[in-house]
Amino acid sequence: MNWFALLIIISLTLTAFHAGAADTTPTPIEVKKYDSSSPYSTDAPALSASLFQQIPYPAQPGEEVTLLIKTTNHGDEPAENIIWYLDVQEPFELKETEEATQTLPELRCGETANTEYYLTVDPDARSGEYTLDLNITYSGDFDSDRPYLTTKSMIELTIRVMGHPDLVLTDADIPEANLKSEFDAKFSVKNVGTGPAKNVKVCFENQTSILPKISMYYIDTVVPGATVLIESGFFVDTITPSQHPLPIAIYYENETHGMQPAQRYSVLVPVSSGNTLLIYLDSQDELTDGTVGEITIGVANCGLARAKHVVLTIWEGGGFELIDTDTRYIGDIENDDYDTVDFKILPRSDCINITVDASYDDDYGNTYSMTTELPIKVQPSKEKWVLFLQSVGKYAWIFVVLIALLAYLFRKRIKRIISK
Repeated sequence: MNWFALLIIISLTLTAFHAGAADTTPTPIEVKKYDSSSPYSTDAPALSASLFQQIPYPAQPGEEVTLLIKTTNHGDEPAENIIWYLDVQEPFELKETEEATQTLPELRCGETANTEYYLTVDPDARSGEYTLDLNITYSGDFDSDRPYLTTKSMIELTIRVMGHPDLVLTDADIPEANLKSEFDAKFSVKNVGTGPAKNVKVCFENQTSILPKISMYYIDTVVPGATVLIESGFFVDTITPSQHPLPIAIYYENETHGMQPAQRYSVLVPVSSGNTLLIYLDSQDELTDGTVGEITIGVANCGLARAKHVVLTIWEGGGFELIDTDTRYIGDIENDDYDTVDFKILPRSDCINITVDASYDDDYGNTYSMTTELPIKVQPSKEKWVLFLQSVGKYAWIFVVLIALLAYLFRKRIKRIISK
């Protein structure tokens, strides 16, 4: 038994010896090499910087924003005399101008430095991403042949700004409408804010007098500074002339789809029943050529609304001469009412009509005008008739002789025909 155990021990010893003697070379360790983004060898300083944090994010127009920049030395040599310079452009400003440049004496390999910049955002800055350039200059041992160099790099920092939309109704082009009629109107909606307005809804709210054909208009996006024109048709469902209100509501969201306060307006729609004037010749004297006479002109309001500040003007033409002024102020004429004015003229026999202008306003300040021609009758003067008769008397005997001669010749011809 002891010999058997001894044999096993000897066998194991010999096996281990031969195995160790078979290959005395140690197994090599695999080393992975990575290509560095730095243009320099690893035995040089290599700085990389990035915008680590923007506070707040996104920035708001008119508010302050802090930029936290992290700079790390990935090289194997320290970086010295480090200078950061932030080139600040609109819509940003540094709180302190001298803070654009910051320095650090040294940044060892593997170390990280935090640099902060404090900016203010222009109140009129619009939504978007803005880029600022950060320049970094530093020195160090880059090459054994040139032991000390200075290098410069530039990094772009992206800053996010989110503005606020603000939609307003800037114009409402509404014509004067008649009772129980239809009309078209135009409305201008402008984004006077700094951010885009999303999912815009312009609603014409129903009320008893003015009824919209389409109650809501949808607009996907209205960018800052843009104006949207909306054209819509309406029904006038009233028999009362007045200025009837038309309620308008504008709903919209900001760019992150946050609901904004609704903008509400009430515009007035002027509704008139119409105030048509009729100008006519009410009466006239027995006008005689060359004699001053008077004509009376009437103005009747055939509409259902009042005509205000009515003025008549007569044109002095070639057939007559005005004796007094050419304008008459009548004033207001209620519906289904009339008024008259008198003019003195000196007519001639060739005068057959006169031209009259009328101007007036409605209850909403609109001005109207119309022109009418009125026929008149003018008789020749008696003096002209007397002169005519006197002229005829002077030459009457000539007419008598001619008539007698014609009668004699005619009778003689008849007798000759009968005798044959």
